[in-house]
Amino acid sequence: SSQHYEEYSLVLLTRVEDLQSCFAHELHQFKACDERSKAEAIGNMLIQAMTTHHLLYASLGCAQYLEFVLRNPLNVPQTVTIHSDNPELSVITTTEEWRYFKALAKTPTPLEENLFYSEDGAPGPKVYLRPNERVHIPLKYQSFVCDHAMSLQVRSRERDMFEGPTHWEAAGVTFTGENGKPMAICQVNVEPTPHVVDQTFRLYHPELCFLKKAIRLPPWHNPAGVPHATPPFRLFILSHKVPGEPQDVYLKVPGSPSPHIKMFFVMVFTDEWMAAPSQIWQIYVHFLERVDVSCVTGQRSRQSVILRGRQAVRKVKCFSSHPEEIEVDPAGVFVLPPAAVQELQLRVQPWQAGSRFLYVNAVDVEQRRLVTAWLLCLNVHRPVLSKAFEVCVPVGRGRGSSRKITYTNPYTSGRTFLLRSDHPDLLQFREDKFQIGGGETYTIGLRFAPSQSPGSAEILVYVNNTEEKTEETFCVKVSYV
Repeated sequence: SSQHYEEYSLVLLTRVEDLQSCFAHELHQFKACDERSKAEAIGNMLIQAMTTHHLLYASLGCAQYLEFVLRNPLNVPQTVTIHSDNPELSVITTTEEWRYFKALAKTPTPLEENLFYSEDGAPGPKVYLRPNERVHIPLKYQSFVCDHAMSLQVRSRERDMFEGPTHWEAAGVTFTGENGKPMAICQVNVEPTPHVVDQTFRLYHPELCFLKKAIRLPPWHNPAGVPHATPPFRLFILSHKVPGEPQDVYLKVPGSPSPHIKMFFVMVFTDEWMAAPSQIWQIYVHFLERVDVSCVTGQRSRQSVILRGRQAVRKVKCFSSHPEEIEVDPAGVFVLPPAAVQELQLRVQPWQAGSRFLYVNAVDVEQRRLVTAWLLCLNVHRPVLSKAFEVCVPVGRGRGSSRKITYTNPYTSGRTFLLRSDHPDLLQFREDKFQIGGGETYTIGLRFAPSQSPGSAEILVYVNNTEEKTEETFCVKVSYV
């Protein structure tokens, strides 16, 4: 009918108007987006046109010097603000430092004094340029950071020679005019190069405690020196010393849980402006669980430590830094279940008095990884001496000397005794083990090693029971004449 036809036409007309409105909105958005794209493309082209690229081959701690030619393209004077987006790339504003690096690089360009000035709140130094004036801006790139990723990049250089060169963008310097728009951009790309490690130090310290360590430098002919340690470690300044006088470098490293290892570099500079390190030290700090042990020389002491299991089953074996003084039970490989607690027995038998550090490491023998480490802080005392003997040994005869001393069993029943010496290279026994009845006397045969030079030595002889507890201690003073 005519009524239905009019209603259908009205619906079609409404839909057409809606489509036209939608198309008009989309066309407006497309035009706006196209205008923005054009503006961005033009802006990117302008930035590319005013950007100068430099490639540097930088090594750890070494300063790389370059000069950027800055020109004022306007017919009016300009005060240009220099801003670097990376603190490792900086402007040399001191005339003395600029002169020093120009001499190292042997650049024939002119040097201008008092070229830069600074203002509070400014993002960087400022320089005043007359219309169309050109100046050389001295820049210095120097990095004190060396991580594992950089090492991998350095080691992959041979691969990059075949796959194409790869550079790592380091920093950029923007030169901004008075209108707030950039006048020029200096983009520096840095390719890391290997550095030489002069000395490696491996230090051990109790966990969660600050390590304070002094490392003595050899005498320098140049009295000025500045060491530098990478963050988060402290920076140390060496004072001026008399030539030939030794200088100590003090380290202070925050502690970590056991068995964490911290590795960092210390760079020692002998020139005033730190152009290149004279020495590079690589320092490892092992933080271990501390175990305090108080004992007596020649006598065995027992100490237990706890080893806790983790998420997976592990096959573990323990190793000591001084196996002749520390025995671990169990000595072989044992299975450590998840979340289990394993008690280890440490048998400590030191032979020298004083305070010392010894180490015990629990290692996953399948993964070859450190599970836990203990730092044994020994406080070793001298034993109470029962008797003292003096012996003279001839020098230069090519053979040793024999002596005899007696020992009486203080018990009423028969016992077995062990003989020990703190200098087995100088003294040996006829028998290391003997058994005597109650109250009986035994003759201990001593055999002294020959000597080719005169001198003297003090040797302790321990009479221990089968549990390595000392019954008596004799002191033998040997004179080689």
